[in-house]
Amino acid sequence: MIVPLSSRLPARARLLTLVAPTLFALVGSASGTERHTVTSPDESWECRVEPGHQLRSFTIRNVGDDVVESPRIVVNGRRNWFSTPTILAEILRPEMTEREKAIAVWDFLARNRYHDQPAHTDIEVHDPVRFLNVWGYGFCDDSATNFMVLCREAGLRARVWGLSGHVVPEAYFDGGWHMLDPDGEIYYLEDDGDTIASVETLARRPDLIFRHPSPLYRDPIKLVEIYSSTDNNRISTWYDRTSEARHTMAFSLRPGEELLRSRENRGKYFATRFPDAPRRFGNGRFTFEPVIAGGIFARGAESVRDLEARRDGDSWRLAPTRDDSAGVLVYSFESPYPFVDAQAEIGARLDGEGAASLEFSESDDGWTPLWSSTGGGLVSTTVPIGSSLRTRAGRPVWSYSLRLTLRAPAGSSAAVDRLRFTSDIQLAPHSLPDLRSGENTIRYMDDTTGRRTVEVIIDLAD
Repeated sequence: MIVPLSSRLPARARLLTLVAPTLFALVGSASGTERHTVTSPDESWECRVEPGHQLRSFTIRNVGDDVVESPRIVVNGRRNWFSTPTILAEILRPEMTEREKAIAVWDFLARNRYHDQPAHTDIEVHDPVRFLNVWGYGFCDDSATNFMVLCREAGLRARVWGLSGHVVPEAYFDGGWHMLDPDGEIYYLEDDGDTIASVETLARRPDLIFRHPSPLYRDPIKLVEIYSSTDNNRISTWYDRTSEARHTMAFSLRPGEELLRSRENRGKYFATRFPDAPRRFGNGRFTFEPVIAGGIFARGAESVRDLEARRDGDSWRLAPTRDDSAGVLVYSFESPYPFVDAQAEIGARLDGEGAASLEFSESDDGWTPLWSSTGGGLVSTTVPIGSSLRTRAGRPVWSYSLRLTLRAPAGSSAAVDRLRFTSDIQLAPHSLPDLRSGENTIRYMDDTTGRRTVEVIIDLAD
């Protein structure tokens, strides 16, 4: 007997696994947005949702004067995928048997990823946190390896088989090994209708495969060939070496910085192994407008040298602290999501021989020029940074730095009155908090030790 994922769902639920879920608008939100200001490290509030609109995005914005650490949103107690332990907390219950745990891990992966060309072959695809939050798609080996990692983190023995043309995992429970394939969204039951077959059992009993095909792999003859050709079926240790469970979705928001995450995409993605865009992916954006007033711009900066905030009437400007000197400001941008595009906007006033420049670095051991001023007077420019970020080769860019330099020789001046940095990211749409019809509990959490003033924005579309 075969047990496909879809066979265990009601007809309407099966339909929803094939199309994007319907989302809803918040009651009384005529403007299309719902805003809530948070000042505590763990705060919950209610919102009621009725049919009619779709969720466009979630935004967390730091409107305070201090850096906020690891802010996150959980809706209705689900999709708190901040770390491997929080993922397992959603999957497992304390009273579960080992068999129930293994099936729950399989079911979770089958529902929350889809089969598509992986973005790359780096070890980070085999970390459940990044696999589920960043990508949400991959080949059979990616799903199998993440199954193994989650099972082991849950205290189960698990391993991965390399077959000729397929990769599947097994978990050990009830005194034996049992194959549960999250990529094929299937496992096979033996004649007793209860025992989950192992890889070796399937090699001897191809009739178990013929009885019902996988909902994903439609050719049972090919599957039989894969399992029964035992001369090239191997328990692989390669996936042990190329997997991990160390990442979290931690990030910081400086004063004036926000993160917007959307299920929609703007066509920006990372892919090295295959050039085609994934079938489903989302984009988001970090936006950072440093608060110059009162020197708040320095909070969260990597370094500030010979640069200060000066008040000029009702406005503030950044300028070198001494005449005939160069002021330097370095900001680092780090994200649990890969950067896929970026730009910087600079507004400055340069008099005499005053000059400004912007440089890029990924590792801080070398700087690449991006822009430098070509004349005095008022300067308003947008500097593209996307060409400095890898999106079609190597590994994704998870962090980078920008260095702004202001030079003011004797008799000259250089001042910046506006900075705005945007960094586009890729994300898995299914990892975002979801709203349902009726009452919803929205919970905000962070790891900030000091004060915070954070605005949570839910944006809705007709």
